[in-house]
Amino acid sequence: MWDVVSLGDLFVDLVPHSRVDGQWLYAPSPGGAPGNVAAGLAKLDHKVIMVSRVGADAFGRLLIEALSGYGVDVSGIIQSPTERAGLSIVTLDESGDRSFMFYHDRPADQHIRAEDIKVEWLVQSKILHVGILPLASPTSAAAQRRAMDLADANGLPISCDVNFRPSLWHREEDMLAAGREVISRSAIVKVSEEELQSVTGKDDLDAGIQAIWHERLEFFSITRGARGATLYTPNGTYDCAGFKVGAIDTTGSGDAYTAAVLSGVLNGIDPQRLLDMACAAGGLTATRKGAMKSLPTTAELAAFVESAGST
Repeated sequence: MWDVVSLGDLFVDLVPHSRVDGQWLYAPSPGGAPGNVAAGLAKLDHKVIMVSRVGADAFGRLLIEALSGYGVDVSGIIQSPTERAGLSIVTLDESGDRSFMFYHDRPADQHIRAEDIKVEWLVQSKILHVGILPLASPTSAAAQRRAMDLADANGLPISCDVNFRPSLWHREEDMLAAGREVISRSAIVKVSEEELQSVTGKDDLDAGIQAIWHERLEFFSITRGARGATLYTPNGTYDCAGFKVGAIDTTGSGDAYTAAVLSGVLNGIDPQRLLDMACAAGGLTATRKGAMKSLPTTAELAAFVESAGST
């Protein structure tokens, strides 16, 4: 029934919108990495269900309405009358690279419960996609582990983006341990160069890959921002140097990359083409403001790849 179950955090990003008298005006924008991946997959014509928890308030409605508007099944999102979604304030430098300030005092998505995870989601899907932030809370950690156990029991590959955010963890070692745990159970993994070095303790990327590789892995991406990415598979290694774009906001670019990788896996695309499409999706997303709304559709991505020149 679904191609992907995406489980985890949903945030409201306050993003710079315009300047008045030299001051930035901010606008609320739906976000959160698993939510962005869900929206990105839906815009690439896949059936996705989002599993999370938000408040029964204006920001909760914003998140649900945005995801539903992109075609995501939101029946897995619980609205709580006593909780709120996390909030992040996005700042951009002159190159469009973003930084976050998080306001994340036990938000609603940290209260996803194990009993909220429906068996049919993991029976009627093809891939389970997760992050690591739910593992920061005992309650949501139990829910994510139940989902991963059900995925294993039903033969679903697990996809993860570790997406390290040290400011959202009490202890960095707990964050790194969560990253190692999820990577050890995943068939499809995305990390940045810095994240791979952090999780393995090795500066050499090949040594890091060797240290963390396991028999379940099928697609292991190392992203390098504007410098493209490398994709490791059991049958070979593939490189893409990236695409030249005029970046104005990199928020969501990594999630666009992940969504395109999963789309390529679902569509059976060869690894080099899959990697090129994923890098193109990340680059195209960086040319627009916001997270979910900047993610490309199938037609937009195809047109961009046809017209853009690889660096």
